[in-house]
Amino acid sequence: MASYLMSSLVITLCACALSALAARDLTEDRSMIMRHEQWMAKYGRVYNDATEKSRRLEVFKANVAFIESVNARNDKFWLEANQFADITNDEFRATHTGHKLSVGGSKGRRMTGFRYANVSLDALPTSVDWRTKGAVTPVKNQGQCGCCWAFSTVAAMEGIVQLSTGKLISLSEQELVDCDTSDNGCEGGLMDNAFEFIVENGGLTTETNYPYTGADGTCNSNTASSSAASIKGHEDVPANDEASLQKAVAAQPVSVALDGGDDLFRFYKGGVLSGDCGTELDHGVAAVGYGVADDGTKFWVIKNSWGTSWGENGFIRMERDVADKQGLCGLAMQPSFPTA
Repeated sequence: MASYLMSSLVITLCACALSALAARDLTEDRSMIMRHEQWMAKYGRVYNDATEKSRRLEVFKANVAFIESVNARNDKFWLEANQFADITNDEFRATHTGHKLSVGGSKGRRMTGFRYANVSLDALPTSVDWRTKGAVTPVKNQGQCGCCWAFSTVAAMEGIVQLSTGKLISLSEQELVDCDTSDNGCEGGLMDNAFEFIVENGGLTTETNYPYTGADGTCNSNTASSSAASIKGHEDVPANDEASLQKAVAAQPVSVALDGGDDLFRFYKGGVLSGDCGTELDHGVAAVGYGVADDGTKFWVIKNSWGTSWGENGFIRMERDVADKQGLCGLAMQPSFPTA
């Protein structure tokens, strides 16, 4: 009889435990559903049907779990469930990056000398921020066109034009997307190719004159012929050398390729990004400064092209002088800059 009673008690306890787990899971599911609904309202997301909504909810849950696990184990930076939280990593890389290691007509990197090679690191300022010096235009948004390479190119060019002329001019990414046949528009490209196109083209027109559409278009040669600014050429920063990159950024904004599809970068919200980041160079950005955080962490200031709601008003601070010579997220692997 005692054995029977004990067995019954065990069964009852197990049933209660399972019931409690089920109730907790149901509460968590309801909480996540509500959170997803609030996120949809915030970002104006609408799905085609209930099936798609259910699938996107599962992706959202997985991304939120990743974000919360990262935030729980570090205090240097933090992530958020931003506008990219309901798409997979593969979907994100396909629609919001666009730097290609090989594209039609690519001439590749060619070291023709580095003008800042003899600059002493000791002579450089502790921090540089080209935003405060009037050499950086407001953050732009490439949307779902994989032409980050055009935004990176233009950001670096806008910087050197301002430094050489005193005028900050917002230049046209769409002209590069439509007219630069060495690159592939929304299907990706390379900053070095784009710099060479600009030289051969005699410059770029303004953003106002040739506005961004977020899609591939036919080159409007009449509009493009109205050049607003030009460059003489471009140079590559020695690869895998953050000291050389610092020398270049101390002198002007620099185009940088990095692994923008890494989830740490994708969901970044604030602080100094650090840690284990990939080196699959799929995204073009611009290094527009560097500095040192309150805790002594050295960082780069990077201008992105995903709008001002991403990161720190469209910018990201990334740890500088990391042990990996390639730089955090590979940012030291292929930097380049225009010359004027």
